[in-house]
Amino acid sequence: MSHPSDDIKGVTDSDKFKFVVLKKVASISSVLRNTQEFAEGRSGRIQLDMDGDILECIVEYLYYNFKYKDKAASGSVPEFKIPTHLALELLVKADYLDI
Repeated sequence: MSHPSDDIKGVTDSDKFKFVVLKKVASISSVLRNTQEFAEGRSGRIQLDMDGDILECIVEYLYYNFKYKDKAASGSVPEFKIPTHLALELLVKADYLDI
């Protein structure tokens, strides 16, 4: 029987702030999904070398993606807005995380 905490991942930024993310949401990223095979996956804590504002935006996008993934074909998906000053760094980090 799985424990409820098994369905949660802790994703920590470079400032040691922990974002709590559902495992099925974190699995949108192939990088986060593949950490399950390593110590990070077994402990449920993933340390990423990212600033908090970048990781916060990425976590928001993962939940946005999860929420609207089934509605993409209908075209009724609202625009995901990102702060302009974070755009370039978000592009790099999103590419790294494969999202």
